[in-house]
Amino acid sequence: MSRENGFFEAFINENVQKLSASDRKIMQQVTVIIRETLKKEYQMTSQVHWAGSQRKNTSTIASDLDFCVETKEPINTSQRKKLRVELEKKLNRPVRILSHAIRIPEQRKNPKVDIAFSNAAFGSRPLPDKKPFKNNKARQMTVRALKIWGKSARLPRLSGWAVEALVIFFDSKNHKEPLGLFLNVVKWIETCSPQSVESILRPHAKPKWDPKWSKPLAKRLESFRNGARALLRSKNGPMIWKSSKDVGRWFGR
Repeated sequence: MSRENGFFEAFINENVQKLSASDRKIMQQVTVIIRETLKKEYQMTSQVHWAGSQRKNTSTIASDLDFCVETKEPINTSQRKKLRVELEKKLNRPVRILSHAIRIPEQRKNPKVDIAFSNAAFGSRPLPDKKPFKNNKARQMTVRALKIWGKSARLPRLSGWAVEALVIFFDSKNHKEPLGLFLNVVKWIETCSPQSVESILRPHAKPKWDPKWSKPLAKRLESFRNGARALLRSKNGPMIWKSSKDVGRWFGR
């Protein structure tokens, strides 16, 4: 392992999401409420799983909590409404219905929770495939690094699945060190076009790519290109690092 990569990994590890007792408690509460409601009201069996970045081991300190409800029969809109009511009543927190999910908004120190359904009449969101990230430290850390960099540099928010898609695409050489993979992605961002980004993201969009996403992509990408340019030309780059704190300064923290 190179010296620079060692500092890079240390910094990323300092920003890994560690599920707290309250995080695990909300998972347990949501699981019980959903399973009991579906069983009692509709005689449906269900399972609740970690989803999103928690499932793929790509979460950072600021990551939301993502769950996926698995049922044999499709969940319909009336059942989703009933689940929202029960969650709000028993958790004593506001709960909203989104187009494909149920959201428990962030509240004080409680993180935002999104609950999707692997089998739903209004739009299924299957459990994400964790195989591309399983036991792959370079990919996991690079996704985390891109998320941390984007937030530190105040860049437009890019969905986690989109960041993951870019990392998988650029890891054709199966990188061993996260820093090298991260730099490859950032160097490409500096000169890429909206069309090239969209061609990578389209196959990964769930349930499918929405054409209305194409227009704002160009504006967001311009911000990322400027951010990549600034990062790659920074005087705080890898060659002068002496600690993980230097990596944070490079990111703009």
